[in-house]
Amino acid sequence: MFRLKYLPHKEADEEIVFFLRRHPFILWRVLLVYFFLALVPLAAYFIIKNELGFTLQGELELIFIRLLVISFYLFWWLFLYYFWLDYYLDVWLVTNCRVINIEQKGLFNRVVAEHKLFRIQDVRSEQKGIMPTFLNYGEVHIQTAGAEKVVVFEEVPRPHYVAQEIIKLVENHKIKMAREISLKGGSPSGGEKIDQPERIE
Repeated sequence: MFRLKYLPHKEADEEIVFFLRRHPFILWRVLLVYFFLALVPLAAYFIIKNELGFTLQGELELIFIRLLVISFYLFWWLFLYYFWLDYYLDVWLVTNCRVINIEQKGLFNRVVAEHKLFRIQDVRSEQKGIMPTFLNYGEVHIQTAGAEKVVVFEEVPRPHYVAQEIIKLVENHKIKMAREISLKGGSPSGGEKIDQPERIE
């Protein structure tokens, strides 16, 4: 579990509200595919031996087949490990101050981006297909001020609930900032305009 003390530039009153990964169904769906792929060499062996009547005639052929099978399982483990890293290390954090997007891109590249709540302008959720609707997972799209790129929480559980809660957090955070500004008689850092997020229809 992600610990709050490891958050970069953590504020004194900051708390984690959501710690999100892709829905477990995404993991098990791919693991099932890899399980059947692992059976391919065994199935090919029995088909060739029993149906085609092919037998190995020499030691050279046996060595070649062994190298082929070893290479297959080596790549099988490599791609399985790559998928596991991508699933486990892709994380979306929502605190009462900001949204943090952590994405693993390849084996040696990790991108961390954060967005302050007062910069969020629009939050919407989306579910497409039978399984996402049945298992209640989907995407959450977050549009921030002054940025063309939309932050997307991909295939996360309970997307509608997450989107609604983020809107509440944004509204509460902006109300808190407005009170602090009125007391200090100033403006947000960088002169940013505080906009209210659009509600989900």
